[in-house]
Amino acid sequence: MEKSIFGIFTLIMLIACLIFGTKSLRQKKYALAIVFYLNAISNLVNCIHAFSGII
Repeated sequence: MEKSIFGIFTLIMLIACLIFGTKSLRQKKYALAIVFYLNAISNLVNCIHAFSGII
């Protein structure tokens, strides 16, 4: 149960990072966009691990 809750939380954070990264690119804040996209990749990996039961 905790793993699926953690997976849902990281999925929500993944979506938020993608949205904020896109907004940062539109405002031409490239460094901030890179940070958000790297965080999104990290959240994607954590989400996959949480749903597959590796964590």
